[in-house]
Amino acid sequence: MVTEQESENESTKHVMKVQPGDLGGLMAEYPHIRIWIEDFEAKHGSRPIYYGPLDRDARAVSPRNLIYSTRPPCFAHVYSPPEGAEGAGNTFWFGLEPTIDEEEEEIRDQIVERLLRDAPQKERFDNDEQFIAMIHEMVDEMTTTVTSILSNPFINQTRELLGFGEAPIKVTEEQLERLKYVVVRDLVNNGPLETLLADEMLEDIHSIGLSAINMDHKVFPMLTSNIAFKDQEVLTKYLRSMSERIGRPVSDSKPIVDGALLDGSRINIIYSDDVSIQGSSFTIRKFAEETISIIQLIQWKTLSSQMAAYIWLGLESGMSMLVSGETASGKTTTLNAILPFVDHNVKIYTAEDTPEVKVSHTIWQRLITRDSKNEDSRVEMFDLLKAALRSRPRYIIIGEIRGVEGAIAFQAMQTGHPVVGTFHASNIVKLIQRFTGDPINVPARFFDNLNFAIFQEVVEAPGGGIARRITGVSEVIGFDKTADGILTRNMFEWDPVNDEVYFRGMFQSDMLENKIAPRMGFRSKRDIYDELERRTVVLQKMVDRNLTHFDDVFDLLDIYFKEGWDRFTSSVETWTGINH
Repeated sequence: MVTEQESENESTKHVMKVQPGDLGGLMAEYPHIRIWIEDFEAKHGSRPIYYGPLDRDARAVSPRNLIYSTRPPCFAHVYSPPEGAEGAGNTFWFGLEPTIDEEEEEIRDQIVERLLRDAPQKERFDNDEQFIAMIHEMVDEMTTTVTSILSNPFINQTRELLGFGEAPIKVTEEQLERLKYVVVRDLVNNGPLETLLADEMLEDIHSIGLSAINMDHKVFPMLTSNIAFKDQEVLTKYLRSMSERIGRPVSDSKPIVDGALLDGSRINIIYSDDVSIQGSSFTIRKFAEETISIIQLIQWKTLSSQMAAYIWLGLESGMSMLVSGETASGKTTTLNAILPFVDHNVKIYTAEDTPEVKVSHTIWQRLITRDSKNEDSRVEMFDLLKAALRSRPRYIIIGEIRGVEGAIAFQAMQTGHPVVGTFHASNIVKLIQRFTGDPINVPARFFDNLNFAIFQEVVEAPGGGIARRITGVSEVIGFDKTADGILTRNMFEWDPVNDEVYFRGMFQSDMLENKIAPRMGFRSKRDIYDELERRTVVLQKMVDRNLTHFDDVFDLLDIYFKEGWDRFTSSVETWTGINH
């Protein structure tokens, strides 16, 4: 998940002919934008500005009335009504996309009917891009563009009776473009939620019954959208279809499911009026199409270069760690960002309920749980972790530890398999309490198999809005029989006043001095702090050079693991971001 307001908008991937500020050009390029603006101006007496791709500076735009690009032809319009106007005090988000009228809906139905009939005879496709290209080609074949849609039904009927085949569907060029968009949106993409899921600036999408959908935004406060399901039947049909597409079908007997959308976003569906009093509901936690790198997180101040260097040393040396924090604190984003610090020449094994962990290593065994009404067919996290012990991976990555599988994770650590995962706990004390209590019940004397944990929170960003910060890193030293407790030590602490991270572990780190230094062959264990500084400097150099793209970061670290330090540092100096 993109974890900062500063996130680069994914819409920059799309070539935009219209420059920011050129509202007239935008209206000329996209007829649906022109129609929207004309209607909006007639109703509210003002025109929005065209901002282009959104960034955090948009928060300062006043009055708040702007259109920004998401994934053209999809755009978003954010509007805060002035004081005294209807809706004042709220911020509204309008999803803008090509739409069709009732007459065109009938044409759309004809097209879809022919597509579903004829598509099985077409060549197979391997991905969505090929599927979309096939749909466009078939729609072109079954339509003909005219200046007017007036047609003679008698002539069309006569053509078919005389054996000339189906008459082409007559549409104007503008109608054809709109129809292609709507057909692809509904058959391939995300249906009525396409404008929402196209907006990478949205974090969480909340739909409750038939109410308008609300969203958490990276730049603006909670937004209310112009999107709502018109009746319960439409909502029910959509949720059934969505759940089937993600392989987790809902039903009256199983009304609550979790899953992942095609873009990696996480969805929770509650499909029952009995369970959800206000009607069926769902929540989508959006994830970026591209994995966020550790360098990007350093730029965003989620963590410091020194903290990243510390994690690098730990993961390279086979230490077990947890990324812990509250819901929506960015744990999975951080987990994905730090995985390139694991040796690129080893096998990675991931176990998840929903596929969110992204590994770029060559040898990656990826497993997910499987739900089933038949208990013998069900595959749970517990089963995946037991299988991991037989698969001989270097690292076991657990997307999220929730319950009894936590005990198996510690068994894996005891057998020499380093484990990395995410967990819900706000500090080391609560983390230990949850692991040693029901239902996980890890014996306290075994807890030193976990080497360290990092703790992440959602905080108020300087200037307003939200940000993510790793607020602490704690080492687990071991079980103290005298005190009958687990000894831990804080290595890093975040100062909320100065928004800075401070290293408290200089000459105090049990993990660096007594576990990692011997592995790395240092004669003096204190030399490990020089190694920590050396890695801090090179990571900061990558930050200064703006080498934030995940593929660039992974490829540079690949050079380190395969060709050594000198080749790595020289590459950092000369790297041009060829993968960006």
